[in-house]
Amino acid sequence: MLRLVIAAFILLLANFVRAEVILASGSYKILTEVFNEQTAMQLQNVSQAEKIDVLTRYFLTTPYNKQTLNMSPLSPEELVINLKEMDCMTFIEYIEAFKRSNNYEQFVSNLINIRYINQNITFKHRRHFFSDWAQEPEAIVVDITSEISPHAIQVKKQLNLKNYNQRYISGLPVKGRLINYIPVKYVDDDLVLRLNVGDYIGVYSKDNGLDVSHVGVVIRRGNKTIFRNASSLRRNLQVIDIELNDYLKGKAGIVVFRPKSDY
Repeated sequence: MLRLVIAAFILLLANFVRAEVILASGSYKILTEVFNEQTAMQLQNVSQAEKIDVLTRYFLTTPYNKQTLNMSPLSPEELVINLKEMDCMTFIEYIEAFKRSNNYEQFVSNLINIRYINQNITFKHRRHFFSDWAQEPEAIVVDITSEISPHAIQVKKQLNLKNYNQRYISGLPVKGRLINYIPVKYVDDDLVLRLNVGDYIGVYSKDNGLDVSHVGVVIRRGNKTIFRNASSLRRNLQVIDIELNDYLKGKAGIVVFRPKSDY
């Protein structure tokens, strides 16, 4: 895959941070097209829900690839922007960065804020887990799981612990964390109506070392609630739409995060 390496100086918290950006071939064209679409929507005074639908719809059928970012703690970390391929986590990272940005420079700055703790571009400081997004003091989202359902359950997890001597992600420590989730039997029509377009949903994992097994974004189509996500299923392997209730059949439950900012 061809790639363009750009050395970018990003103004973050009144300090200049040098970030080497790995821009995958074709990604700059997509950036330009999305920004043009966003500008047009601002001029037309389009609703927040429609903006999010249009933005995320742009990436429907984008191929799934779980290895677009650095996979080794021993390799130098670079800020990768690959809008031609993505997994479920990079999909929502890019969506959230687009929501906060009007141009390329802002997009790079916001992606750093979203992907890395304290804007520190290292493997160790990357937000590898969905629940990392809700951790203060620099939370990207608000965990509303227990607010929208009286049936939410809190579980103490040991994130990244696979078994006694193995880790899910090599080079990262085990993190003790409380995870709130709503068992799927309580995800009824009333609860679904409490979801906003643009809310992020994590599919709760029963594994002690994982918070969720998959993530996506809430979209509405008429009276249907859609789970838009980068699917790793062999029959899909792309960004798809599926009705939320259909997707959740056989799943344990959901974690619901609400973005802190509109766009």
